[in-house]
Amino acid sequence: MIVKFFGNAGGGSAKASMDYLRGKQQDREGALVLKGDPDLSQSIAESLEFKNNYTVGCLSFEECDLPMKEKGEIMERFEKTMFSGLKEDQYNISWIEHTDKGRLELNFYIPNVEMSTQKRLQPYYDRADRPLVDNFKKVINHEYGLTNPDAP
Repeated sequence: MIVKFFGNAGGGSAKASMDYLRGKQQDREGALVLKGDPDLSQSIAESLEFKNNYTVGCLSFEECDLPMKEKGEIMERFEKTMFSGLKEDQYNISWIEHTDKGRLELNFYIPNVEMSTQKRLQPYYDRADRPLVDNFKKVINHEYGLTNPDAP
């Protein structure tokens, strides 16, 4: 598994990103909402006046699929890692599975706002968070016996 955050740089629209994840008519082949409410997540992101009003990325696996229980555990652990110190009602996230590329992708869509204060939330800052995400990847790959992209 690898963790990938997609570039946005303030120029992409919240709708366009969600259309990529679900399909323009919510009909993308191989796409399945696993957790959250994508319509709500998009609506929250569109209501924000921050330059970067959402964060999108994925956990990409070489494996074609995993048991639903393991997917749920991995998504929960990712949230606990990225939103350390926050309760579930303080952030919004939607998870959309893709299987159309012959491998499993767990895509996440996060409006960049702390829900109780309405202040900007930066779920990932590369310079500071890259080691954290790399360690998350290594632990998950080891504990679940997943393909290790760092293996020689």
